[in-house]
Amino acid sequence: MQINLKKPEISIIITVYNRKRTFYRALDSILNQSYRNFEIIVVDDGSTDNFHNKLLSYIKYDYRIKFITHSNRKTPLSLNTGIILADGKYITFLDSDDEYEINHLTERIKYFKKYRNADLIHSPANIIGKEKDMFVPDARNTKKLIHLKDCVLGATLFGKREVFFKLKGFKNKYSYDSDFVKRAEKVFTVSRLESKTYIYYRNSKDSILTNLKMTIHEKH
Repeated sequence: MQINLKKPEISIIITVYNRKRTFYRALDSILNQSYRNFEIIVVDDGSTDNFHNKLLSYIKYDYRIKFITHSNRKTPLSLNTGIILADGKYITFLDSDDEYEINHLTERIKYFKKYRNADLIHSPANIIGKEKDMFVPDARNTKKLIHLKDCVLGATLFGKREVFFKLKGFKNKYSYDSDFVKRAEKVFTVSRLESKTYIYYRNSKDSILTNLKMTIHEKH
């Protein structure tokens, strides 16, 4: 076995908790990207559905995939685990029930080649689901609802690795993604890229946002 000394341009982090039904759709959408210089970091957040059994056959033939498992720590801290393991010049994410269009990574690399001073970008998404499900608790006031098109979608974040390390990753709180962007804006150049190449399945029954929405509103 040869040692791969070439650093990946992009580190893509996927956290997984019992997503055997959708995980491989997400993984395949990365492997089918037009841009190829990446690594995939799969962080198992204490799954109990043995989703990883099939993953071993992928890892056997693709050195770009890293796999780590730990006890259930929720999404923000699991993402931080992936960030610690990342070797790429850029870091980005994919939720395990979503997928990328084929040119997703290419568009973002082109953006950073064109705008050298850019540090972090986020984007809107092609959201699949019912309109009533597009409203989620507002980070500024969880008693109110806000449309997803007006939110920072954490999995669309794409930025230079130093952004994530300097800010020490995500905080373990509701709307950790918008909190991260607010902190980043104070010290880095943050932009919104109008590119809907991220496919967000809002109709997923075990959507993290759906569960958060139910939990928060049960308290009020």
